[in-house]
Amino acid sequence: MKTHNTNAKSGITLTEIMLAAILMAVAILPIVGVFSQGHKMTQKDMRRIDAIHVAESSMNKLLKLPFDQVPTGTHNSNLAAASGTVPLGNISGTGVATYTVQLVVSDYPITFAYHPVDLNDSSYDPNNSETWKFLGEATDGAVFDGSDKYHPIMVKQYDLTVSWTEPNNVQPPPVEVSTLKANLEE
Repeated sequence: MKTHNTNAKSGITLTEIMLAAILMAVAILPIVGVFSQGHKMTQKDMRRIDAIHVAESSMNKLLKLPFDQVPTGTHNSNLAAASGTVPLGNISGTGVATYTVQLVVSDYPITFAYHPVDLNDSSYDPNNSETWKFLGEATDGAVFDGSDKYHPIMVKQYDLTVSWTEPNNVQPPPVEVSTLKANLEE
């Protein structure tokens, strides 16, 4: 028959508690590191999204300006026109980042050829395309290269670049937006 010692104490010693706490800390540290890294990556993504919003806003304001109020060339500071201002240069974002917005406006010469319809053909019926006879290729009036008043530039290319520097002084790839604008006012 076994007898139990009633004087023996059972429980956890301070050494066992300390050892368990150290093991828990070692197990939790990598998890905290993952959360920290995830937070940094989320902030980096938010800065990119903010840069996209800055580019979109600047481009929308630019496209609202009349064709002849946007001069060609490189613009690194606010573009002030009679119809409004496009913010360029250093712009504060919604977070702590500052974005540098640059605009390059280029003339975009256009030349095209077309085949006119022979309007003098006796079978020509403007309401029936099957009767249309096309003449040889023509380029008269189809050149818009700015060479004279009869050949004005009718299209400009807008290239907008938004760049910034990350907190660790790394410069990520910039956000670049391009579009063409036609002179529809003439």
